[in-house]
Amino acid sequence: MASNVLTRLSNVLRRLEQTIEVILWQRFPPGTLCAMDVHVNSGSSSVYNPNSISLKNIWDDGFLWAVPKSRRTIEKRLKRKFGHPIYNWKPLVPKTNLLMCNNCGHYHEAGLLCQHCYDVVKKETKEMQDEIEKNLGVNPIEEKVIVIYDGEKEGKPDDYWKGQRVVEMPKKRPSWFHQNLLQPATQETSENTEVKPTELA
Repeated sequence: MASNVLTRLSNVLRRLEQTIEVILWQRFPPGTLCAMDVHVNSGSSSVYNPNSISLKNIWDDGFLWAVPKSRRTIEKRLKRKFGHPIYNWKPLVPKTNLLMCNNCGHYHEAGLLCQHCYDVVKKETKEMQDEIEKNLGVNPIEEKVIVIYDGEKEGKPDDYWKGQRVVEMPKKRPSWFHQNLLQPATQETSENTEVKPTELA
């Protein structure tokens, strides 16, 4: 009785090894239907090629990849991020270096620009660039471009605007955008050689 069970188990393992060999080293699915009969007679025998690669050779020459076998749970992820209230608690630290902007009233960090005011300036700059590209094109020309707003051209005579590249914005100038901001930062060189005295007081 025991020898019959061992023989049957040996035949089943041999069939399993042949099936795995077909899947790994030949095309899958195989050309013919591979079926494994568990109820094998004790006298039946199957053809086995000793030169074929066995499960033992696959196990000995295989690679064990260093991959996680299970996913971290949400509890472990939160514990790594925020710590544990008893052992190592890492709560979110509130910021105490917030200031209120004097122009718009929004809060910003000390030492940094107000994000709301910066976005307003970026939007106005983009509108000016689009208007310059629309009127003058995108070709680089080494000439000064004067950007004026609606109603600012009437304050000066027509001779002032001759020979200058003028772009007029079709809206009123914003209150925060002073006209001096568009003036060049460097002054023109003067031919006067007189030196003004200092520390007279």
